Amino acid sequence: MLSVANVRTAGGAANYFAADNYYTRADAERSGEWLGKGAEKLGLVGKVDAKQFEAVLKGLLPDGSRVGSDNRAHRAGTDLTFSMPKSWSILALVGGDKRILDAYAAAVKETLVWAEKNLAETRMEVKGKERVLATGNLVIGLFQHDTNRNQEPNAHFHAVVANVTQGPDGKWRALRNDKLWEHNTLLNAMTMARFRLSVEKLGYEVGEVGKYGNFEAVGVPKSIREAFSTRRAEILEAVAQMDHRGPRVTDMATLMTRADKAKIEDRSALTQQWQETASRLGFDPKAVIARANGRAANDLGNVPGFVGTVRGLVDQGRALASAFAERLGLRQGDPLVPRTLGNRSAEQVAAVHAAASAIRHLGEREAAFSRTEIYRTALGFGLPTSMAAIEQRVDQLLRQGHLVKGKGADRDMVTTRDAIGLEQRIIAAVENGRGAAPAILPAQVAGDRLQALSQLKYGMTLNPGQEAAGQLLLASNNRIVAIQGVAGAGKSTVLKPVADILAEQGRAVLGLAVQNTLVQMLERDTGIPSMTVSRFLRQHSELLEGANPAKLAEARMALHGTVVLLDEASMVGNADKEKLVRLANVLELGRFASIGDKKQLGAVDAGKPFDVMQQAGAETAIMNVNIRARDKALRDAQFAAQGGHIEAALRHLGPQVIEVASGAAVAAAADWLARSPAERENTSIYASGRELRSQVNEAVQTGLKANGELGPSSLRVSTLSRVNVTREELRYTRTYTFGMIVSVERRQRGQGLHTGQYRVAETDLARGRVTLENERGRRFEFRPGQLRPQGEMDPLRLFDVKPLELYAGDRIRWTETDHKRGLLNADQARIVAIDAKQVTVKTSLGAEHQLQPGDPMLQRLDLAYALNAHMAQGLTSDRGIAVMDSRERNLSNQQTFLVTVTRLRDGLTLYVDNAAKLEAAVERNPGMKRSALETVGLLRDAAATGQEKGRSESREAMPVREPPELDRSLIKPFEIGL
Repeated sequence: MLSVANVRTAGGAANYFAADNYYTRADAERSGEWLGKGAEKLGLVGKVDAKQFEAVLKGLLPDGSRVGSDNRAHRAGTDLTFSMPKSWSILALVGGDKRILDAYAAAVKETLVWAEKNLAETRMEVKGKERVLATGNLVIGLFQHDTNRNQEPNAHFHAVVANVTQGPDGKWRALRNDKLWEHNTLLNAMTMARFRLSVEKLGYEVGEVGKYGNFEAVGVPKSIREAFSTRRAEILEAVAQMDHRGPRVTDMATLMTRADKAKIEDRSALTQQWQETASRLGFDPKAVIARANGRAANDLGNVPGFVGTVRGLVDQGRALASAFAERLGLRQGDPLVPRTLGNRSAEQVAAVHAAASAIRHLGEREAAFSRTEIYRTALGFGLPTSMAAIEQRVDQLLRQGHLVKGKGADRDMVTTRDAIGLEQRIIAAVENGRGAAPAILPAQVAGDRLQALSQLKYGMTLNPGQEAAGQLLLASNNRIVAIQGVAGAGKSTVLKPVADILAEQGRAVLGLAVQNTLVQMLERDTGIPSMTVSRFLRQHSELLEGANPAKLAEARMALHGTVVLLDEASMVGNADKEKLVRLANVLELGRFASIGDKKQLGAVDAGKPFDVMQQAGAETAIMNVNIRARDKALRDAQFAAQGGHIEAALRHLGPQVIEVASGAAVAAAADWLARSPAERENTSIYASGRELRSQVNEAVQTGLKANGELGPSSLRVSTLSRVNVTREELRYTRTYTFGMIVSVERRQRGQGLHTGQYRVAETDLARGRVTLENERGRRFEFRPGQLRPQGEMDPLRLFDVKPLELYAGDRIRWTETDHKRGLLNADQARIVAIDAKQVTVKTSLGAEHQLQPGDPMLQRLDLAYALNAHMAQGLTSDRGIAVMDSRERNLSNQQTFLVTVTRLRDGLTLYVDNAAKLEAAVERNPGMKRSALETVGLLRDAAATGQEKGRSESREAMPVREPPELDRSLIKPFEIGL
């Protein structure tokens, strides 16, 4: 694994890195060497001299120049530590195969050459503005070490990158090392990819493949690896005592448990000691080395990463192409895989498939992504290829037009031809609906009726933004429109009188939302019958696939003129939005309105079509007044968060931002528990992510149990927790681990799998097979690679099994839907009673259900004392307690922060690990989804056209007025239920 750290002191670094080299004094010149074009320019070549090395780290260069100034401390450099997996260290250092060390050293050097070319940067003033510019040169001291602090075999390289680089103007400057930190996992993956190819040529077999391209050697058992990993055990034990998980926590545990590194007096004696330990454990590394030598000597021509051998084949590329076709179930017509692969080398064939898998995987979640994201993901699939071959393949896809380069600020991004086409079809559907839906009421009448009805029936006067939104729904001539409303703008308030007027006009109204909880809330708050987006699309799937004319006519008759309202529209991705707008035109709806806030959380799937539609000129009403917050400080914080001003938002929250360096989740739980039962009912707990949510849930349950607020009897259940993987990841055997549950959603005819649940019994990485076991104990051999590379519906879902203790009184949420019993995914319920025969639950609507042992819904639940941001979007409560952690890099973003602070009416208490670090993390990360059209610059033209159309529409529409005095003659008795 590769770890990154800043070098603390120049003198300390010089002493440490030169002191503990693997090689003997006779071979000492190889212990430390200069690398990099920057080093060459400074005349630093060959062996590293400790004093010269220290001077460079201080910014004192051989040419007499100095980087930095006397007035400011100079950062010495960055230490990139490349560590071989334990099994390879054992074979190299205990078994004595120095070729493994040479192979790893070559891989590290190749990676550093790439890093120098692509990641070296500095800051320079250009035309009066400070800019970040690429330099293409580094000054690196590379040192090879062989032990950890417990004097166990641990081959690793320290690449110490000095804080100096030559700028484009020829001047030596400080290095901007941000990209070295940002791309550490990519650097590790490319090192391991090259190392893999090298050791396979030596005859070794690749075993377990882990994260970021790491892999172990076949023949070195886990028990042996653990026996030589007491240092690792110390670190993991320290991590287990801490409240958080993740790389930073592991780094902290490493420092906490770090002892001084003892000097090795006799290396030959240490090697002898290692060999005796291996012998005592019954392991002979030389036997593994001998088998590898035999495989290499016999020139078996094995296809790397696949079972079986191909004797006498000159063209391994053709053999590998055939193996991939069988293993991954390749089909003709895949734009990312050429029809013929036989003229490519084995490495190039693997690169074709690695790049294709990476693009499919990334494309499921984002409409655009960086080239480095493709590289990192492709290498992470663990196919036998290299960074150079993957770069070559990505360049080919760009030349062929399957990938398209970004422009302007997005020049480092790429998107796919399909993603561009999908967004273009969404915009085209909006245009096709322009002028295609006559106004339901004239604009002037619509405004008057809305205000009158709202005042008389609901006791509310609509503000200008709400009135404009209602007018848009009733008086527009466009079929497909949008309502952009900030959090708390009162969208439900205006939808109620709109629904009443539509009913009077004989128009059917249907609400849509992405989650069942949002569907329930929409129905409850507005009275509009509603369903989930997925259910609506399933009902009309035949029309999307080209139904016969009779069915199309029947569907049009049923829905012609209907007004469909999509709530929380930002949470719908490109694929579903394209279907929705296409159906709006096909069904000749009276109106299809997307309602939401483009600044709030986006879809899990790719794209941000709600934002793109608005930019491209869809007729849009703006609701920009927050009427939810009743507390001024909270309202000010929400307003600042809406504008992306995180520092101001935290300042407005003031003393309600509470720092807890360790255990913020427990502190938040204690805060909630300390409140009265009535206060708890009006106080929600929000956590930024799944892990913090679980910690809060566990802490609250523990506190309630200790206080006697939960029943004495309990039930231990095994719940199913969805594993968050893409369809492409489901095609790889390494995704499946022993004990996981595979839920087959669609019958896999070619593999003998019917719909239902199966347990993962075994995995065979070499053959690409997973052994599944059904409830009766019957076993099936499943080939994940045979799943279709692309498809709109998941053929199967994957779950971890997690134990959960339930008590009477517990608050739970469903994680699956049982429509027959009204148990809806994401809806909440309470455990009323538990006995030997059944569990009694009461749903949010008050219905009671008895679940017998073995009921599948006892597997599909979780505690619900805390919700994460995606669960919370669209919900409202009086008060809230929230937990955010700056160390959760992906979750510490502006969208999550906005959703968290805008759920409340009267107050928010925010628990954080470090307020300053959280502020910086959120400021840096907008969290916005990406658009394909934005990336390639095509949205600008569409936006210009759309803005002109919008100005034309606004000239024709009635201007927003002050709310009129109530005219009761506009309201008929039956309309208000009198």
